[in-house]
Amino acid sequence: MTRAIRFQTYWKNGAAIVPLCLMAVGCGGLQTNPTAQTIAPANAKPAIKITNDWVFVSDPGTAQVFIYTLPRLKLVEVATGFKQPQGECSDTKGDVWVTDGAAKTIYELEHSGKILQQLSDTSGSPIGCAWDPRTGNLAVMNFLGTNSQGGAVLVYHHASGRPNLYYNPKQFNYEFGGYDGAGNLFFDGLSTGGKFMLSELAANSAQAKTVKVSDGKLYTPGMVQWDASANDLVVGDQNCENATASCVYGMTITQNGATIVGQTKLENSVGGQVCDMIQGVLWKKSIVGSDFDFCGSGARATYVWSYPDGGRPHFSNPHNVSQPFGAAISVRPDENSP
Repeated sequence: MTRAIRFQTYWKNGAAIVPLCLMAVGCGGLQTNPTAQTIAPANAKPAIKITNDWVFVSDPGTAQVFIYTLPRLKLVEVATGFKQPQGECSDTKGDVWVTDGAAKTIYELEHSGKILQQLSDTSGSPIGCAWDPRTGNLAVMNFLGTNSQGGAVLVYHHASGRPNLYYNPKQFNYEFGGYDGAGNLFFDGLSTGGKFMLSELAANSAQAKTVKVSDGKLYTPGMVQWDASANDLVVGDQNCENATASCVYGMTITQNGATIVGQTKLENSVGGQVCDMIQGVLWKKSIVGSDFDFCGSGARATYVWSYPDGGRPHFSNPHNVSQPFGAAISVRPDENSP
């Protein structure tokens, strides 16, 4: 089975198999000794202060996770020990959780990139995750279940033990998710007919429901995060307006569904379209994410864009990772941390 998105995932024996390179354009190997190539466009006027926060960028093509400083995107570490790292999320301790579809495992990484623990997923192939700061629960989205059956949401109580499984009967593929401030989980994916859909697993609910999206249309699931400053849901589309370009939408959530209230278009460092940002992350009135470039408009790179303005990035780091996929922020826990 082939995922109907630009970043194609192939399935074999219930495991997700990602090709090392999908097209000749923009393909390259990982540098033996990768170095940071931080670029701030000449017309950019960054107003972001230097922080101790780092962004973790997963690369299923090389089975590694690259760790960069924020906002300047200096490479500080490359974490290893994975089979196919994909979607990510961060917890309140500053640790980053990484889903691995091939290993059927979710890894917890501390700020330095060291693997602290791992959770087993025997019910399918994990692709995304979300952290609930109210309960300390970890939600994991399985793109597919075993034997290529439909996926599910797995909730690990206090991020440990065996998970509880939740479903939306109308949803087949489950991808990325995020919790709002009240403990409601929103997640996107594809319907049984292969169309984009957004779902909600309300706090203390036993079953997820479909969230009707109005005033716009999405095509390919991307990031899902709650913007507490605007009290909005932010959802990414890997094929914005059904074109080879990624964008994100701000949505107001009501009892009647989700209403699109804004669109943020993303450009690379030379002003071209971002071909495919699979999973970005909100950070300090910015979006941090990577472009898995296959349309030839620029190099594969990780960027820091203003949000909701978008446009050209404030900072970028073109790098030779194979397939940048997920992103999550690790907040440095204290001054004595590495």
